[in-house]
Amino acid sequence: MTWQARRIAGIFALLASTAAGASSAEPGFRPVDVMVQPIERFLPSGDDTRFGQLQFRGGLELRSSDWDFGSLSGLDFTGDGSILAVSDQGRWFSARPVMDGGWLVGLTDAGIAPILNSAGDPLSGKRWSDAEGVRIVERDGRPVALVVFERINDVRAFAGPDFIASPSVDVPMPQSFKAMTGRDGAEAIAVAPASGPLDGGLVVVAEVLRTGTGDTRGWIVGAPQAGTFAVRRFDDYDVTDADFLPGGDLLLLERKYGFPYGIAARIRRIAEADLGAGRTVDGPVIFEATLGHQIDNMEGLAVTEGPDGETLIALISDNNQNPLQRTLLLYFALVEEKDSTARSLE
Repeated sequence: MTWQARRIAGIFALLASTAAGASSAEPGFRPVDVMVQPIERFLPSGDDTRFGQLQFRGGLELRSSDWDFGSLSGLDFTGDGSILAVSDQGRWFSARPVMDGGWLVGLTDAGIAPILNSAGDPLSGKRWSDAEGVRIVERDGRPVALVVFERINDVRAFAGPDFIASPSVDVPMPQSFKAMTGRDGAEAIAVAPASGPLDGGLVVVAEVLRTGTGDTRGWIVGAPQAGTFAVRRFDDYDVTDADFLPGGDLLLLERKYGFPYGIAARIRRIAEADLGAGRTVDGPVIFEATLGHQIDNMEGLAVTEGPDGETLIALISDNNQNPLQRTLLLYFALVEEKDSTARSLE
């Protein structure tokens, strides 16, 4: 076991021992009024529900007059099926999806809370509050939320089940990760299945930092294959989030944003067995959408199991607090399990 793996295991043990005390702390979620507009067609000009290897299962456009709402950059599911998102303004957002016949049709119990620093105080300033991704994992029988921050290139852990009351604890990361500057910058976080070759390790991918060949840099931490790797970059897409499928493959959410593209989004599938130090990985595009579809600045991805055992993939967009952009929550079902072996370029 590497020193980072030992440190991470120790952090999870510390969080588990302090979670009960943290659950009674303040501040907590405050209710927020969110107006919901259902999206019944992912492609407004047609009745198609199949897009690549995904089947559309409904979506929502979310609006609120509350200025604290929006800028949602990372997404995951809690144990009770609620969504938990983080914003790049240093806030948690939680809500309970409403499903009807396997489709997302509404949202209830919406709330917002500040993310706390290590002293238990709300984060302040863009540099310290730029949360970009969140993953919830079970450690020693308790949930722990791992949040990646872009500008300071940190991963912080929050004890559950009441993550919002937990002061953050620093997760040790490699020096090459911490040494990124500006907005190079830490963006996507995923936690590998404990039963797979990565043994529950963290996978973190940068948004802008490139290798000498122009590919995107990534890190594997706390796993037997720990070290740096790269994701082949093409067609000017940048990675914005990542999550593992139950079978072990890694999904990468990528987007193009700005002139001359407008907005585009896609999902690539990477074989878990191909992830390892010193490798450059690639994988098939299983989903792609442009402005003709119901998308915006798609930044968050989360995988969960539906009521019938199917794999559901949720996407959320960051509206950048811009009235011309939208906060979208979209649901899809993975409907085709093809051979997803990624090309590994040593």
